[in-house]
Amino acid sequence: MAPLVLAGCADREAEWARRGRESLVGLDQSAIRMCAGLPTGTTKDGRGEIWMYEHATSPPGGVLPPTVTIPPGLNIGGQPPAGYCRVQLRFVAGKVAQVQYAGATDIGNAQDAACGQIVRTCLRYAEAR
Repeated sequence: MAPLVLAGCADREAEWARRGRESLVGLDQSAIRMCAGLPTGTTKDGRGEIWMYEHATSPPGGVLPPTVTIPPGLNIGGQPPAGYCRVQLRFVAGKVAQVQYAGATDIGNAQDAACGQIVRTCLRYAEAR
């Protein structure tokens, strides 16, 4: 049952990440600071400035599901899917021009699911404009 619950959560977070790629474009730096907080890193490049936010996924409640061994040695359960995401926001003229994800962003088959938690709160700002 736990793998199915985790898969459902990963699918939901993958959807947030997918929407974030499009919806965050156009938000200004002030809105991003309000919804995502201070970035973990920044850098300047020839086209503007890039802000980075990082997130590592962990099991719900920090508890690993138990591993069950079924003869002849098949293990079910144990380590849940995990990932790591660095969200990179490129600002041009003070507004988000591009959203890119880096790291081990997929959880199971859910593309970029490790990034969903970072962009989720900013989706409300984007949808309100």
